[in-house]
Amino acid sequence: MGTKDLEQEMKSAAPEDVAPEDAAPEDAASEASADAAGRDAPEDASETPGHVDEVRPPESGDDPGPEGELAALQDRHLRLAAEFDNFRRRTRRELGDAGERARADLAGKLLELVDDLQRVAGTPLEGTTTEALHEGIGLVARKFAKVLSDAGVEPVDPVGERFDPNLHDALMMTPTHDPEQDELVSQVVLIGYRLGDRLLRPARVTVYRHEAEAS
Repeated sequence: MGTKDLEQEMKSAAPEDVAPEDAAPEDAASEASADAAGRDAPEDASETPGHVDEVRPPESGDDPGPEGELAALQDRHLRLAAEFDNFRRRTRRELGDAGERARADLAGKLLELVDDLQRVAGTPLEGTTTEALHEGIGLVARKFAKVLSDAGVEPVDPVGERFDPNLHDALMMTPTHDPEQDELVSQVVLIGYRLGDRLLRPARVTVYRHEAEAS
C-alpha cells in the first residue's frame, strides 16, 4: 500500500473513532442548566396550610372555580372548628385546675380550724373555767369568719334594715306603734351568707309590723 493511500485511510477513519473535544462542555452545560432549573422550580403552592390564618385566597390569575372555592371554604371551616374545640378544652382544663387549687386552699384553712376545735374540745374540765372555754370558742369562731371573708363569703346581718324578701326570710312579725319602723328587721335569728351576687343562705329574721293605736 502506498503512502498516499495510508494517509487517506487514516483521515477517513478519524471522525468515526475519535470523539470531538467540545462535546463534554456541551453536556456539562446541559446538566448545569437542568440542575439550575430544578433548583429554581417553585414549590408546590397547593400545600394545605397548617393554620387557619395561613389560608389565602387564590391569585387573581388563577381562578379555581366554584368547586375550588367551596373546597377552600370547607377546609377553612374544618380548621376553625378544630381550633375552637382545642380552645374550649384548654379553657375548661384551666378553669378546672383553678377551681381545684381554690378548693385545696380553702380545705387547708378549714383543717386548721378543725385542729383548733379539737384542742378546745380536748381541754380537761378540771381546772378549766367556763370563761376560758367561751373565750376559746369565740377565738375559733372569729378565725372561721375570717376564712370565709377571705374566700369572698359575706354575712347578711340586716338588723334595722328594711325587709328584703330576696335576702331575708321572715319568721314572725313584731308589732310596733312607730310607723317609721314598719317593715324593718327587728331581730336576726340566723345570719345569712352570700358569695358575690349568689345568696348562699337567707337571713332568718323577725320584722316590725306597724299597728295603729285603737282610739
